[in-house]
Amino acid sequence: MVLRINIKEAPAKVKAYVAQHRLTFPHLLDVEARVASMLAVPGTPTTFLVDRAGQLLGSSMGYRDWASPAAYQVIDSLLQGTP
Repeated sequence: MVLRINIKEAPAKVKAYVAQHRLTFPHLLDVEARVASMLAVPGTPTTFLVDRAGQLLGSSMGYRDWASPAAYQVIDSLLQGTP
């Protein structure tokens, strides 16, 4: 599952962005940056890959092409436990 958390963004701005880019995954609002603080997010965008049990498998800060073959390989190997 993909989940996006928007930090300190206005709800209307997030809604417009989601509509413009035709995104279909959930977008949550962290208006006061509580979740960002709790996760010690160093900057945005930051991506966390979490397994079904809630264990952090990896993270990456900055833009990444998550639709690329290389990204699929990394995600697949992490999910299989063979980095």
